[in-house]
Amino acid sequence: MDQQSADAPVAAVAHLGGVPLTPGDHICVLYRGRAERDRLMTPFLADGLSAGHICLLLGTKDDGRTFRDILASAAPAVGRGGNNFQIRGPDEYLQDGTFDGDRTLARMYAWSDEVFPSDTGTCARLAADMSWAQPLVRPPFVQDLVRYEMNATRWLRSHPQVGMCLYDLELFHSDLIVPLIKVHPMVWLNGMIMENPYFLDPDDETGPPASGET
Repeated sequence: MDQQSADAPVAAVAHLGGVPLTPGDHICVLYRGRAERDRLMTPFLADGLSAGHICLLLGTKDDGRTFRDILASAAPAVGRGGNNFQIRGPDEYLQDGTFDGDRTLARMYAWSDEVFPSDTGTCARLAADMSWAQPLVRPPFVQDLVRYEMNATRWLRSHPQVGMCLYDLELFHSDLIVPLIKVHPMVWLNGMIMENPYFLDPDDETGPPASGET
């Protein structure tokens, strides 16, 4: 019946730390050091590649090739990822050293439109290393980045895709982390992933304004 279909649970398309993720999920991953980053990203991306998902590693600086080798070593079955594994550097966020959240989101929407040209049952996974942002942390930038992350939730919900934004606690502190947590519906910390009770949903009319609104 239609009511049963409407109430049916959404099937998981990925897992992180054993927790099921469904299309549109957006996770703030708080970690310490590159080794922990790789331990989190590797199974997330390897499992996706094994399932035939499109995987995007975003924001890494000069280590994309190295991570392909890590992936091949940890998951020989998927090798270095092939055509389903794409890597884009910090320039995806920056232009002449300046962050433009709207420009980045436009690129992300264009990427999704390319990945999902039709209803093919494809799923995509995004892992975004946000370490590039550390030198820019100032109050105006924090506000812009928080707005970007808020609207990134809308982008992830626009297609069957899940995303994890990785913030290194050795680089970032409470001035950035506290406001960022509020715009991620899920948070990973100390080996646990949890629903965020402080999440400000961008699609909730009581939430903060979207980019470009007043």
